[in-house]
Amino acid sequence: MQSSQTACDKPPCRPCGTGDDPFSLENLPKDDKEDKAHRLKGIHPDKFNGDRSQTTRFLATFNRFMLMNYRANIAKDPIMHSIYFLSHLEGPKCEGWVDAANRWLRHVVEDPSMIPRRSNAWLELEKHFKEAFSDYAKHERAQDELKKLKMRNDNLDEYLAAFETQALHADIDMNDHTNLRTFALGLPQSLANACIKMENPKTYEQWRATVQRQQKIYL
Repeated sequence: MQSSQTACDKPPCRPCGTGDDPFSLENLPKDDKEDKAHRLKGIHPDKFNGDRSQTTRFLATFNRFMLMNYRANIAKDPIMHSIYFLSHLEGPKCEGWVDAANRWLRHVVEDPSMIPRRSNAWLELEKHFKEAFSDYAKHERAQDELKKLKMRNDNLDEYLAAFETQALHADIDMNDHTNLRTFALGLPQSLANACIKMENPKTYEQWRATVQRQQKIYL
């Protein structure tokens, strides 16, 4: 029988004893150690289904997770980083955008000069994602705020300023019939009825002038 101390020509390999032998990460072959060191750790971000009200939260969660794993190969490589990000987008609200982003990434791999200097595929993809979803999230929130907006305590100037600010954020046509209806619904019912009865305004500027005149009469 050969002694356990007998020399072996083969390089050291992972022990395969009964489990009583001391064993640590140092005993792993180099490739295994590197694989463990570069594997993503922690709770992976939730999927994004295209709900634009969740855009900011999702992007912040994803970036925080990748920052925690900044040593991982997938975080270091902009293309892999981008593909991993796209794997977290699913559902009919964003599948068209994902398909376009995948095609764009293939073109980038074939022609890296498409990326501006001092940038990379991930930074550009993140910017495109914000443009496609964050702006719309801001618009949708502004539209929701418009619907909630009401004139308080006969303060017409405050109502006008708040309405016009939210309309600007929502990027909507001030003369759109839906917008004019929203504006009228935010007024006290008696004031809105007086405007319609006396002048029947058709544009936002007409509504603005009419409501100011009727408010003066009321006061």
